[in-house]
Amino acid sequence: MVTGDQLIIAKEVAGRLGMSRAILDANSLTDPDATDAQLADRCLHADGFAQVIPEHKYRVVELLQSKGLLVGMTGDGVNDAPALKKANVGIAVHDCTDAARSAADIVLLAPGLSTIVDGVLTSRAIFQRMRSYALYRITSTVHFLIFFFIITLAFRWQMKAILLIFIAVLNDAATLVISVDNAQISRRPDKWRIGQLITLSVILGCFLTALSFAVFFVARDVFNIPDDAGKQSEDDTKDGRMETIIYLNVSSAPHFTIFSTRLAGFFWENLPSLTFTAAILATQVFAMFISIFGINNLTTAIGGGWGVSLLAISLAYFVVLDAVKVFVFRIWSFELTVKLWPTRARKERLRHKKERLIIDERVRLNVARIRAVSKAIYAANAFAKAGRRELPR
Repeated sequence: MVTGDQLIIAKEVAGRLGMSRAILDANSLTDPDATDAQLADRCLHADGFAQVIPEHKYRVVELLQSKGLLVGMTGDGVNDAPALKKANVGIAVHDCTDAARSAADIVLLAPGLSTIVDGVLTSRAIFQRMRSYALYRITSTVHFLIFFFIITLAFRWQMKAILLIFIAVLNDAATLVISVDNAQISRRPDKWRIGQLITLSVILGCFLTALSFAVFFVARDVFNIPDDAGKQSEDDTKDGRMETIIYLNVSSAPHFTIFSTRLAGFFWENLPSLTFTAAILATQVFAMFISIFGINNLTTAIGGGWGVSLLAISLAYFVVLDAVKVFVFRIWSFELTVKLWPTRARKERLRHKKERLIIDERVRLNVARIRAVSKAIYAANAFAKAGRRELPR
C-alpha cells in the first residue's frame, strides 16, 4: 500500500484489509544515510508507505525493480501516472483520469480489483497450455528425428512419405484443442525454464525412441514380420506390415504423452477436459482402424490383435513417462543446474541465494519468538486483570 494519507489512517486501513500493519512514512524513502540496497530492502519488507508524494511512488517502484522483481501497480489519478508508467504492469482502475489511463498498461472497465485476479488466472492458464504444447512438441520432434535417423542409416529402413504427413496432420489437428483444456493454474507466478524444458523433452524423446525400437525388434525377431529393409513402395515383394506397425506406434505413443505434459504433477491430479480427451482419442482410434483394416496404397492391414495391442502399449507407456516427468520436475532446482553448468555467474547467484535463505530463516525464527513472547505477556496481563477483579473489597 502506497498512499498519501496519514500514517495512522494507513495502518487502520491495512488492519481492516487483513494486511500487516508494518507501514512506514515517506521519510524512510528519503533517508540520506541509507544506501539504495538498504532502501530496497525496506520496500521489500514493509507492508506499505504513507504520507507519500508522486515521486515517492515512482521511487518505490524503482527500488523494487532494482531487486529483480516484476512490479505491478494500480492507480487512478494524475499523481499515479509516473509510477504506473515505470511499473512492469501499470493498472488504471475504473473511472481513472486520462493521464493514468494513457500511462497504464491495463485499464479496468469494471469497478473493483477482482478483474485483476481474473486476468492473472487467465494468463497463468494460457502459460500452462503454452508450456504443455512446447514440451509435447519438442518431445515428439526429438523422438521422431532420433528414431528415423538411426533406423534409416543403420538398417536402411524407411517409411512412406504419405504416412509421415499423416502423422503430422493427425497429431497437429488434435493438439489444437489444447486451448480448451482444463489447465492447472499454479499458485505462484510462472516463468520459462528453458533448460528444464529442453532437458525433460530430450529425456522423454529418448524413452519414446526406445519404445519404437523395441516394437520394431519384437515384431521382426519374435513375430517374424519382414522389415522390408531397402525395399521401395513399388516393390511387389514388400510385405508392408512392419511399416504399418511402426506408423501406428510413432503416431500414438508420442501423442498420448500430451496427457502427461499438460501439467507438472501426475496426470490424474487434474483431469483433462472432455473435448480435449475426445479429440486425442479420436485421432488415434482413426489411426488404429486404418492400420487394422488397411487402405490401398497407404497402409497394409495388420489385424485387430496388433492394432489394439499397439494402442494399449502406447497408453500404458505414457504412464511410465509421466512418472519420469514427475521425477525430473522434483529433482530439478537451481542448485542442480549449477552442478550441471557450473559457470561463475551461476555460482555467485547460488551463493547469494543461500545467504538470503539463511537470513530469511533467521528472521522467521525471531518473529516466531517475538510472537510467542507477546502471547505470553498478553496471557499474563489477562490473568492479572482477572485476579484483580476477583479480590474481595
